[in-house]
Amino acid sequence: MENSLADDIFKTMVDNADTAVLYTEPLVLNSLNAKEYLVKYANQQAQSFFVISPDSNENYTLEEIVKYDELLILANKVLETSEDENFSIIVKEADSILNYHVRIRSFHKGLLFALSLIKPKFITDKESKLPLGNLKSRNRELEISNLFGIRVLDSNDSIITYLKPVFNTTGNVNDFRIDYINNRIGEIANDDSAFIEGKTILEYYPKNLENGVLEILAECYKTGENKEYTKEFIFNEESVWLTTKAVKMNDGLILFSKDVTQEKKYEAQLFIQNRLLSEAEHVANIGSFRWNLVEDQIKYSDNVYRLFGYDPNEFDNKYDRLLTFLHPNDIEKVKSSFKAARRNKSKTDLVFRVYTKSQELRYMNTIGECYQKEGSWYMVGVIRDVTKQIEAESILQIKNTELKRTNADLEAFNRVASHDLQEPLRKIQMFVSRLDEEEEGRLSNRSQGYLSKIKYSSDRMRNLINNLLSYSKVDEVGEQPKRVDLNDVLKNVLEDLGERINDLDAKIESVSLPVVNGVQFQLEQLFANLIGNSLKYIKEGVQPNIKILGSIVSGNKTEVDTLLPSINYVKLQFIDNGIGFEKKYQEKIFEIFQRLHGKTEFSGTGLGLSICKKIVQSHNGTILAKGELDKGAEFTVYLPTLL
Repeated sequence: MENSLADDIFKTMVDNADTAVLYTEPLVLNSLNAKEYLVKYANQQAQSFFVISPDSNENYTLEEIVKYDELLILANKVLETSEDENFSIIVKEADSILNYHVRIRSFHKGLLFALSLIKPKFITDKESKLPLGNLKSRNRELEISNLFGIRVLDSNDSIITYLKPVFNTTGNVNDFRIDYINNRIGEIANDDSAFIEGKTILEYYPKNLENGVLEILAECYKTGENKEYTKEFIFNEESVWLTTKAVKMNDGLILFSKDVTQEKKYEAQLFIQNRLLSEAEHVANIGSFRWNLVEDQIKYSDNVYRLFGYDPNEFDNKYDRLLTFLHPNDIEKVKSSFKAARRNKSKTDLVFRVYTKSQELRYMNTIGECYQKEGSWYMVGVIRDVTKQIEAESILQIKNTELKRTNADLEAFNRVASHDLQEPLRKIQMFVSRLDEEEEGRLSNRSQGYLSKIKYSSDRMRNLINNLLSYSKVDEVGEQPKRVDLNDVLKNVLEDLGERINDLDAKIESVSLPVVNGVQFQLEQLFANLIGNSLKYIKEGVQPNIKILGSIVSGNKTEVDTLLPSINYVKLQFIDNGIGFEKKYQEKIFEIFQRLHGKTEFSGTGLGLSICKKIVQSHNGTILAKGELDKGAEFTVYLPTLL
């Protein structure tokens, strides 16, 4: 009777105890797998904690009722070592976070679990009229404390998360359960914290396995060392970058995560800009630098190193190192220029010679400007390789010298042609004329023939000299180009050629012609030579017919390579029905002294079309020839228009 009464008293005490007591036995004798252990007894607190029905508590296995994997892991450890395990777990119930002390020990045939709630130390509520230690006072203080803590965490700019490890059967961490996360996550992932809490990090975001987050957190938990990492996450199809600091606390990890998406965007933009700048520097064959004038340190862009024949960062960034590349004769010039720029905070622009890594001599140009930042002075600028430019300028100077010499020779020729050659020619013509007058009727037919040939040759010589002078002076016109109406040009030329046109009964057809920017007397010479050419090379027995057409065309609408596609041109066509010429002479016909016929067949010096080409070129235009033997010729002139 006494034993029965004692058992009842003891059972009543255990059932009503504040500690959760759970006793389990294995399904299979001596099993080391705690998941297979069946519940044999659970007091009221255990039934509440593990959510067990009082009527059927012996039908549950530990795997079914235990939500915290570490309980099972450590239970297995007790089965293996037969040593007690004492530890703490943090449990979130409703709006409270509770701390339980857990003890697991071998007992009788199975395992005995005891879970005691660790009560916090309460602060004194000085304003409360409730007695110190009163249950209502304690609850009020606890409620205030919890509410205050949650609000502080929720108001933080960072995502604050508390994780508890999930162990596998070998005791290694293979996941973490999210015990708490503040409401900042809602702004990032658009998920309520209540939806996330209770899930593992792999359940909520499976990519935590492949992006290395799980491995980092497991290492933090294992070693106790703080870890920091920055990872990209995809929430609602949008990229979010989080920088996280993980700290081990008690039996879990607390994470502080900050949204750095905007910083990452700026970083990506800066990377692209720097990449584009680097590519632009490479294409333009230039480099850039930033020089700290106080510390004498120069930060070069990658292409500066390449300009000197080195790989990026192959030589140090000291000012004195730069001086070692200079040609000995340029060292003082560079030092003096930079010294003046540093002293006066002025702009520097100089060219100097350097020896590259392969000892190749190159010309460099540097332009730098000074500015002040946070109390320190800096110089920023560019360095570019101007070797080709210097060499081109040297070649140009040589060409200019040769051109001056050629111009001097041409001026000497003009003097000879205009005076020295003209003077004896005039005397020859004068004496031939006197001889013809004085010996008229007394010379034999043969002698008279010789005298006629002399007169013809001297006249031809005079025409040749005059045409040469005209050709050489096309580029020496002092008159400035101005607005010229080509209708007036044609009218003046037809008046000058009127007598010959009447003699040949030639038919001249023309349309209204445009206006151009040019020198009028040269354009009249152009028209006169082209129309005169058509009047010269006529077909016997056929009335000469000359058409002069004019229109406006765009440079990109023609097949002429020498025209600029962005401007309009006046297109002039001079078409005749004369003897024409073979296609193979289309280019050759404009060469100086070029004649397609014998001098006895047609008069002329072979300079007329050469002069035409030079006049057109001086007006920034192009002239083309097209002909067909016995079917006529067509000369096309393109001149820039004012429109």
